[in-house]
Amino acid sequence: MAYNLQNTMGVFWLNSAEMFVDVIKSEKLDGGMKTQWISESGVLDLFFLMGPKPCDVSAQYAMLTGGTALPQMFSLGYHQCRWNYKDQEDVSNVDSGFDQYNIPYDVLWLDIEHTNDKRYFSWDDKYFPTPAAMQDDLASRGRKMVTVVDPHIKKDENWAIYSEAKEMGLYVKDKNDQDYEGWCWPGSSMYPDWLSAKTRDWWAGKFSLSSYIGSTKNLYTWNDMNEPSVFNGPEITMHKDAKHDGGAEHRDLHNIFGFFYHMASADGHLKRGYSPEFESTHGDRPFVLSRAFFA
Repeated sequence: MAYNLQNTMGVFWLNSAEMFVDVIKSEKLDGGMKTQWISESGVLDLFFLMGPKPCDVSAQYAMLTGGTALPQMFSLGYHQCRWNYKDQEDVSNVDSGFDQYNIPYDVLWLDIEHTNDKRYFSWDDKYFPTPAAMQDDLASRGRKMVTVVDPHIKKDENWAIYSEAKEMGLYVKDKNDQDYEGWCWPGSSMYPDWLSAKTRDWWAGKFSLSSYIGSTKNLYTWNDMNEPSVFNGPEITMHKDAKHDGGAEHRDLHNIFGFFYHMASADGHLKRGYSPEFESTHGDRPFVLSRAFFA
């Protein structure tokens, strides 16, 4: 966005490849600014938002991308998140501490240590033996819980989610058309191809109460590490020549990877809300916080 006392305008470049933007103050422009935009690949899809007021630019941008969904009311309150809560007793102590000191809060978050050895949609039975009861206890005081669900899947032939995705051919491929393998919190991991509608639909089903054992209608989601984060990859992310649905290379869609992952998770919340097990005839408004996003 650029503005002076009379006018505000915006420039929006719709491109999901790696991008560099230089902003330079130029004496040749009487102290004004000039910019240089460099994108590795893709088309020049450029929009000028003519304002003339800042609120007009925002409205014009929303006409292109869609407006912001109304959030759940609870999401506007205070969220308590840290790495990490040791066990259910720790959760209970933190929760009661807020009441003891009369500090209002609405949501308590669990990071990766709550899972069974970094397998998402699971619980560590030793430290979180009764997760549904834990969530119900928080809900009895009007509070929700959020668990982290990341976009990499632990490479474990004995884990149903890993095996399902492998058998269905849902993983990103490397340059040699083999399943792309990288390193993240669980160790050796595979990365579902979120560009594929088939993959997104499969993932959305994992949020149902019957699939995500130990979850309740008061559990919501944190999508982390979804740039994607690949610890042993170039610049700690996915190789640019990795292949997605339709043969598209990762270099062309890197910045939209997290968006499609976020889409799949939010759709999972909606579908969960319509299921009979949710005892509801209307969809539940999603709350999914994402570390990566796109216009």
